[in-house]
Amino acid sequence: MDRSWMDFYDEVMNGELDVPDYTLYEMLKRTAEVFPKRSAVTFEGTHITFSELLYEVDAFAEALGDCNIGAGTVVTVCLPNIPQAVISVYAINKLGAIANMVHPKTPAVELRNSMKLTGSECLLILDALMPKSREMLDEMKPGLVIVCAIGDYLSAPKKLAFHLAKGRKIPKYPKDSFYISYADLIHHGDLIVHGKLDDDYDWKDPFSDRKEEETSEYLRPIEPDDPAVYLHSGGTTGSPKIIMISSRNMNHLAALGPQIIGVPDPYEDPEKFPDLTMVAILPLFHGFGICMCMHCMIVNGINMLLVPVFKPEELGKIIRKEKPQLIAAVPTLYEGMMKSQKLSKMKLDFLIALFSGGDTLPMELKKRFEDFLHERGSKISLREGYGLTETVTVCSVNPEKHCRSGSVGLPLPGLDMKVVKPGTNEEIQNGEKGEICIAGPTVMLGYLNDPEATDLAIHVHEDGRRWVHSGDLGYRDDDGFFYFEQRIKRIIKVSGVPVFPTQIEKTLCQHEAVEFACAVAIPHPYRLHVVKAFIVLNDKTADDKTKEKVKTELQEICKRDLISYACPVEYEFRSELPLTRLGKIDYRTLEKEETASDG
Repeated sequence: MDRSWMDFYDEVMNGELDVPDYTLYEMLKRTAEVFPKRSAVTFEGTHITFSELLYEVDAFAEALGDCNIGAGTVVTVCLPNIPQAVISVYAINKLGAIANMVHPKTPAVELRNSMKLTGSECLLILDALMPKSREMLDEMKPGLVIVCAIGDYLSAPKKLAFHLAKGRKIPKYPKDSFYISYADLIHHGDLIVHGKLDDDYDWKDPFSDRKEEETSEYLRPIEPDDPAVYLHSGGTTGSPKIIMISSRNMNHLAALGPQIIGVPDPYEDPEKFPDLTMVAILPLFHGFGICMCMHCMIVNGINMLLVPVFKPEELGKIIRKEKPQLIAAVPTLYEGMMKSQKLSKMKLDFLIALFSGGDTLPMELKKRFEDFLHERGSKISLREGYGLTETVTVCSVNPEKHCRSGSVGLPLPGLDMKVVKPGTNEEIQNGEKGEICIAGPTVMLGYLNDPEATDLAIHVHEDGRRWVHSGDLGYRDDDGFFYFEQRIKRIIKVSGVPVFPTQIEKTLCQHEAVEFACAVAIPHPYRLHVVKAFIVLNDKTADDKTKEKVKTELQEICKRDLISYACPVEYEFRSELPLTRLGKIDYRTLEKEETASDG
């Protein structure tokens, strides 16, 4: 196989990798033994070291075990980026159970469906978000509902401030054998660990009187290749799927962290490994968040800075206060950083690696953001990558020294990528557009209870390997850099001619006045569909005359750069566009609006 991309690896991304044959929990245990006093989690001023994190995980696992949760049990984790989300994933794994990761604001109906489809017997949920699901939970009656609170891991002053500002407004819930608070449950586990189950003391400060005592003997309940996490995705064909991920899947990608970031292996010389912090603003229910922002940091002794609010202004505030070296975010968050008053006059020379994923990074935004960085003392690039939940997350990334504009980078060490003719296993020539395929140790186990869909997504090629057919259109160049075009399924057919919205959006964003663009299909009496463009200008105060001028110029650009079928026939200017939960432009919502207005 042509792996010419390896010629562009640098001295850090060298392709060499030694991944222990461990479960997720065992990887945390190893890190806690090597870096016990380093900060593992930072949350609203609370710092949890790796040894403390391991203790919390062990105590919570003891409590869950007392609730009959064990190997094969499915526990739904419906939490924002707070310490309980991190602790629960590793405690669940220690018991051999499976963490079903869902969005904390999932509507009650969707939450019920997720729990039923996965056979979930236990739920972790935030107290502030539980009221909307109370009626459903009372009716469904899962085995156990563990109610978490933001204040569980806040200092006493911050806990009081939060209670006065928001906490006192959160509705109370009955504490019984069905509903139990996280604080009470982990207190129970803490007592088991200390052999003081009959003692009566308050669990106020989680780390005030802790002793580093051994829990009961650990016996591995599952193997690294067994299901560890369930992630939810649109699938490679666009319909919702539940993806089964193993510890090995996540461990391989997490172990690549130092090579991706550009730092030495932390285990070669632990004492000299720098103290680093990653902003964990990407949600932990998403592959990018749980693997790259959480597990990768856990595996490599790096502090994760948990940010529960997925907003650009929150990111700006956190960066100013904590000065993290590492950030992974979606393009809209980087756009927001440039508008943050908190960062406008701040030096950013402490940043060493920035990654963009989850959505296409417009080249104009990349340039503007890198100019923003360089004006503030940072010399690094904004590095785009590519991935899909079926491979946990990222499978290619631009190296810092060879960052290539427009490309999603080089396949990561241990992974292979190629481009095939859509609908086949036939590899095509460099430069030709086709379907991107990925093989390697991060390829999912499969879709839960859906072998037919699994077979559609994963093909065994002539080399005998399992290749994920991504459902994404792209190509590779002669050097082995890959380029993402768009989802194959996101195609607009105008008079039977396929046109690609992402290509149209890139063309529109060439105009210096355009901040964001989204192209969608609208009904047409004889072409069936034509293209409509939604435009957000950089100048939100632009008058109608300015908008008309921009529209005329956009029409000229499209006429010049696109086939006639792809040229928008309608333009609508808006101050903002709807976003998905991950901060991507929500083109489906815009399509629904157009369908409804036509009806």
